[in-house]
Amino acid sequence: LGIESVVEKRKIKDVLDKNGWSYRYSYNASRVYLEEVSKNSPSIKYFIDLHRDSVGKDKTTTIINGKNYARVMFLVGLEHENYQKNLELATRLDELIRQFDSTLSRGIYQKEGPGVNGIYNQDFNKNVLLIEVGGENNTISEVSNTLEILAMVISEYIKGEENYDL
Repeated sequence: LGIESVVEKRKIKDVLDKNGWSYRYSYNASRVYLEEVSKNSPSIKYFIDLHRDSVGKDKTTTIINGKNYARVMFLVGLEHENYQKNLELATRLDELIRQFDSTLSRGIYQKEGPGVNGIYNQDFNKNVLLIEVGGENNTISEVSNTLEILAMVISEYIKGEENYDL
């Protein structure tokens, strides 16, 4: 859609193993890649971390015009001082997705408190997004259908509203 992108293909497990970190340090490991890519490609403005949720397919799937889609949920960590900027970006993208179809979004999950990360590397930049696309039981086709819409929405946002100072 005319938006240049970089896709990280290296494995988080490699950084975990190299540093002797357990799985719970995955965000520390992804931060290593995030900082490296940002340093090597300083023109990158948006950082998107895609996940799948662990809830049932009944919560992560919708049908739009007879076609199955994996539902989207934005996750925003509230345990850093600039979380409001991340929340504003997630809110705007959520609004754009809902304009396509109100059932495609599961909304924005704001996380903080004991037992959660609460940051998710979103302290790195105001344009860091953590997006859950479907769940572990969604098909590749359902996720792909959703990613087409998500790409369109992100492209629309970047091309049309990038000058808006979040």
